[in-house]
This record gives sequence, C-alpha cells and structure tokens, in this order.
Amino acid sequence: MKTIAGFLIFCLTMMLLTSAQAVSLGDLQIAVRALGFINNPPTGKLNVGVVYAADIPGSTQEAHELQTILGNGLQVGNLFLKPVMVPINGGDSSTVGLFFLTQGLGSESRPLLSASEKKRIICVTTDITQVIKGVCALGVKSYPKIEILVNRAAAANSGITFASAFNMMITEY
Repeated sequence: MKTIAGFLIFCLTMMLLTSAQAVSLGDLQIAVRALGFINNPPTGKLNVGVVYAADIPGSTQEAHELQTILGNGLQVGNLFLKPVMVPINGGDSSTVGLFFLTQGLGSESRPLLSASEKKRIICVTTDITQVIKGVCALGVKSYPKIEILVNRAAAANSGITFASAFNMMITEY
C-alpha cells in the first residue's frame, strides 16, 4: 500500500511540474515508475529504442526531443536509460530492452508490433491510440492530467505481466 501511495504522490507532483510538450521528462518518469509494476521489472542499464519514422515530421521531432531529454543517459529510479534511435523498420535488429514509440505513426507502426512480440520487449508511448490499437502495451501522459493505459493483450503478447496492485492505477484496454 505504501508503494501505491508513493506512486500516486509522485504522479500528482509530475502533473504539476510538466509542460504541454509532445513528450516530457515527466512522461518518461511515469513510464519508468509504471515499469516497476511489471512482474520481474527491468533494472540497471536499459537501452531505450526511440522508434520513429524519418518521413513523418512529428515522429522525428518527438524522437529528437526524447534523445535530448535522455542525453547520454538518464538515471530514473533504479534504471539508467540510454537512448538508441531506431527507425520504424529497425525493431527486429535493434539491441534494446524497451521500445518507446513516437507519435503520429498511425498504421506505419505495425512493424514495431511484430518486433515487440518477437523480441518480448514492452512498447511504451505517449500516443494513446497506439495502446488502444494494441501496438504498444503501455501508454503514459503527464499533461494535462496523469494517464496510464495498458493494453493487456499487447502486454501478454510481449511476455509482460503487471502486478495486481497496478490495476487500480490504470485504464485497461
């Protein structure tokens, strides 16, 4: 119960501190906290595959924003996040432990779904429609309010299960 209360306080704090940009440090922090509720969560150094499409300006912009936020690596909780730029068709050949799908890809995101399932790697995004469609298992938003969405089928297909205590903090699809 202490963990849930701490998580909720953290989320409220992030909501007050985060601006309205496409992706923010607050989004990443919420995602990492949510990853802590995975059964057997990742720890240590984690290469984050920032998945983008070069021909979609919004996707490229968000990829650069994420790369700037992460810099040469960013410590968040017990994880050290290191960005690795991954073109939308490069998921299968990437060496990452987490996919972060940028916004605006629409149906072009399908190759990532396949890679996520094959490699058993969770996909996180701020593009909530990709969670609803089942491309990504976890969606987070820190502005204008904290939102955490989980697509259970996408999570299961990627070999990811969440602790039961996580259910009361999420919207499930």
